[in-house]
Amino acid sequence: MVNSGKEKIKVKNINLAVYNLPTKILGCLLFLSGLLIGSWTAYAVFSFSASQIFVLIGSLSITMLVSQHQFTIPSTKITLNAKDFVVIWGTLWLGVPGSVLLAAGVAAVQYRQLPEDKARSLFTGFISIISWFTAAGIVYLSLNRWADFTENAVADHQIGLGWLILSVVLLSVLHRLFSAVLTAIFLKLEKSSSAFLTLLKNRANWFLENAVFGIASALVVHSALLGFGLLFGFVILFMTVVAHYAYFIHNARLALKTREITEASRVHLATVEALATAIDARDQIGAGHVRRTQIYAVGIGELMELSAGELQALSTGALLHDIGKLAVPDHILNKPGRLTPAEMEKIKIHAAVGASILENVNFSYPVVPTVKYHHEAWDGSGYPEGLKGENIPLTARILAVADTFDTLRGARPYRPAVTRDEARKFLINGAGTQFDQNIVDVFLRNLKSLEAEITAQGLYYTLERSQTSDLPVVFDDESDQSYVEQIKRANREVYTLYELARVFSSSLNLHDTLSLFVQKIGELVPFDTCIVYLMDDSQDFAEAAFVQGENKSLFKHKRVKTGDGATGFVLKKRQSVYKIKPSLDFTFSQSKPDKDYSAMISLPLLADEKMLGAVSLYSFDLKSYEEEHMRLLEAVSRIASDAVGMALQHAESENRALTDLMTDLPNARSLKMQFEKETARASRNGSSFQVLMLDLDGFKAVNDTFGHNVGDKLLKEIALVLRGQLRDYDFLARYAGDEFVAIVPETSAEEVEDLRDRMEKAVFDFMLPVDEDRCARVGISIGSACYPNHGETLDEVVVAADKAMYAVKAVRKKKLADEKLPLFAEIVETDDFMEENFIVELDESHIVSSAIN
Repeated sequence: MVNSGKEKIKVKNINLAVYNLPTKILGCLLFLSGLLIGSWTAYAVFSFSASQIFVLIGSLSITMLVSQHQFTIPSTKITLNAKDFVVIWGTLWLGVPGSVLLAAGVAAVQYRQLPEDKARSLFTGFISIISWFTAAGIVYLSLNRWADFTENAVADHQIGLGWLILSVVLLSVLHRLFSAVLTAIFLKLEKSSSAFLTLLKNRANWFLENAVFGIASALVVHSALLGFGLLFGFVILFMTVVAHYAYFIHNARLALKTREITEASRVHLATVEALATAIDARDQIGAGHVRRTQIYAVGIGELMELSAGELQALSTGALLHDIGKLAVPDHILNKPGRLTPAEMEKIKIHAAVGASILENVNFSYPVVPTVKYHHEAWDGSGYPEGLKGENIPLTARILAVADTFDTLRGARPYRPAVTRDEARKFLINGAGTQFDQNIVDVFLRNLKSLEAEITAQGLYYTLERSQTSDLPVVFDDESDQSYVEQIKRANREVYTLYELARVFSSSLNLHDTLSLFVQKIGELVPFDTCIVYLMDDSQDFAEAAFVQGENKSLFKHKRVKTGDGATGFVLKKRQSVYKIKPSLDFTFSQSKPDKDYSAMISLPLLADEKMLGAVSLYSFDLKSYEEEHMRLLEAVSRIASDAVGMALQHAESENRALTDLMTDLPNARSLKMQFEKETARASRNGSSFQVLMLDLDGFKAVNDTFGHNVGDKLLKEIALVLRGQLRDYDFLARYAGDEFVAIVPETSAEEVEDLRDRMEKAVFDFMLPVDEDRCARVGISIGSACYPNHGETLDEVVVAADKAMYAVKAVRKKKLADEKLPLFAEIVETDDFMEENFIVELDESHIVSSAIN
């Protein structure tokens, strides 16, 4: 019969091809002997009386029913079958023909019950028929000669009890002896055994164990029929039928109950394994760990000949050994780095917690101590109780070796997978200190066979192999990946959010904050390019503050106008988008990638309802981002937004601390920091740089004439004028009052002189209109000093530059005095107004120029 084209064909016909020639010859002889015996029996039945026919029919019916059942005596290996006593009783009442017919009935039932090997069942039936025929013939020939025992003894006359017992015992023994000899010969010819005498002895022992039951039952039934007559046979037949169907119903119910128990046990074990797998998934361990550990542990236990209860404890304990990790926080289980002492102590509680959980189950085998003490060490350095040596339960010591080996072979968040040889060396080095030396020896000597069992159960892939191992690197069963991977992802998400909250709470550096933000996004949401945009002060544009992935250099300074493209929509509407064409983000941009993205997702960054910017992810491979991606990105962004907001506030505060609020130039503190950077660079390169001291001339007169508001405005404008005369990499700071300091690297003396002239002219040419008729104007005096020629510290160089500046100022003052310039200059015409009474005021330290009516 073929099932779905895949199952093996079940042979229901007799097939002699599997037997050798001697066995076939013996089978033919048995078949021919059976035919001869059957022919003689059929002839003999014709001479049966009516009572004998009645006995035959009843006996055959009972035989056909009772031969279907057998039972085992409790606490023994003795299996009893009721068919023998019926054949014995039938032989007493019906003679040799009755014995043959009843034996044939038994053989027919057995032939029907053994559908797989019909030939063997047929051979066994012929052996039984021949054995009963021979035994019955010998008994009747012997007793007829010595005790006048006829074939119809029960019907015609009584015989003595002694002769009756002797005949029953002799019949049973002879039958079992002949059956054992013929069976042994058959198996010997079949080469199923090489020791004929041993086989004969075993078969004879098995038959003798059942003889007492057959003999006693036959004598009881024989006595009952003698006492109550043949009609009592109807009662026996009725009782047999009732017992048969009662037994059948009992077996059916028992089979149903067994199936229910088996199914409940399967569900129980599957639940336990699923729970253990889920717990391991929290620890970023795959589904195969507990199953491999179970195979290793039970295998060691069997090699060490542990009891059935201890083996069951190892099997269940291996599945549940880490159940106590439910009490360990996820951020500790998933921490990629080394645990702190406090975190390590928290990890250690899982053994005791696991034992406490399992105590409520009331296992009938020692699961609790196996789980509780599997982290104890042979030298007493383990936990939770510091047990030492053989005080540690044997099952816990075995589990420790199995668990450690498989744990090393798998990757963990804090380390990669260890090769097979490295794991073996770890156990060898720990034998006698961390592990039981004897258990390690047993495990390593039988490692290949245990690994072969693991491979046979599909707990390894052959996709990839370690360099030093005969076995492949461990990969988990694909069938477990769906829910296991979901649990892993969920716990990675929890740990990622924990890490974000922990790190962001102390992070004030904007670049570091954005870098970590993008890194954590990549752990949860796939992307090829990630851009974090931050709004500018006008809130009209957002600029790429951090870019990671493909086209990084292209998008480094990308600017997005609010409302333009997908990201511009997010910035304007404060709404997320994810099922949208990425090309929309590059319609209004000059930065267009060579390869088109296939999916994008963008999310606003909000802190206290303030728009900070947006984060946009782009992918070449995904068809589109899904709601789960959006959920994960929102979870990360909520935490990151607050951190970005704090970093921006810190950057602004830091900028204010280093910036002069009036001129927006760096202040004296910033000047000191820049000077240190320049000195470090000059020391590395063996170069020098110039420091310029700049002091405004006439600024006090501006304040006195027009007020401080005009003075402040003029100071800010002069700062822009000075900044315009410097290179991008030159540094200008407001030092104090109306004094400025410039750091000019890689500049010769001639270039400094040219720069000074340009600055003086630019300042003097600048006029700040005050009203329709007046303007304010100042001059400037500049002195320079060189690092390291004029000093090695900021104070030394600034003092030297300040002296040079006052020298310039003094020369200019003397020149004005020598030329006896009038206090009031002549009227100077300009395009915008007529300058009347142009005042030149001299004092001890300044040259002041201003325009008044």
